[in-house]
Amino acid sequence: MKKFYFLLLLISNFLFSQEKPNKLGIFGVVEANIGFDVAAMIKQSQVTSEYQRQNLDPGKFNYGFAAQVGYQPLNWFALGIGLRYSYVDPNFHVIYWTVQPFFIISNPQDEEFTYISANFGTQINHTSSKNAKLIGLSFGFFEPITKSLGNKFQINLDVQNFDGNSTFFIGFSYGITFFSNKKLQ
Repeated sequence: MKKFYFLLLLISNFLFSQEKPNKLGIFGVVEANIGFDVAAMIKQSQVTSEYQRQNLDPGKFNYGFAAQVGYQPLNWFALGIGLRYSYVDPNFHVIYWTVQPFFIISNPQDEEFTYISANFGTQINHTSSKNAKLIGLSFGFFEPITKSLGNKFQINLDVQNFDGNSTFFIGFSYGITFFSNKKLQ
């Protein structure tokens, strides 16, 4: 009899008491971003000689575009890969191959997906830099608008390393998200 009650409890727990968590499913993002290097702006204003000016790290600001596809297999985890173009300096037009894991920190039943993510990128084109790298942290959220379209807002902290010269950017990005889960919204 105890086995019967246990089985009945399990069945009722799975069928009636739980809401299914929301997931993005397969998603794509097209975004624009802008970032500022506050330390470089301060250093450049304090430069007194041409030698010091030549030894400054590249860029006071950057802007760019990114395209990414991803998948959310777990309630708390999604992974995106894609391309990112970043303008830093007239000599640094860098295209990165990026990998971005998302750690979803919002309630799985919510339709807004708040996340913390890391961003890793490696240069795939040739500019003044031969081996640029990108490492970053971000905080943001996906917000569904319709059944397959949403917004992505993100605050970035990026370090871009250009052959030994690192530049630290604080930035913001906005993107349009396409996702496969039609049950959202």
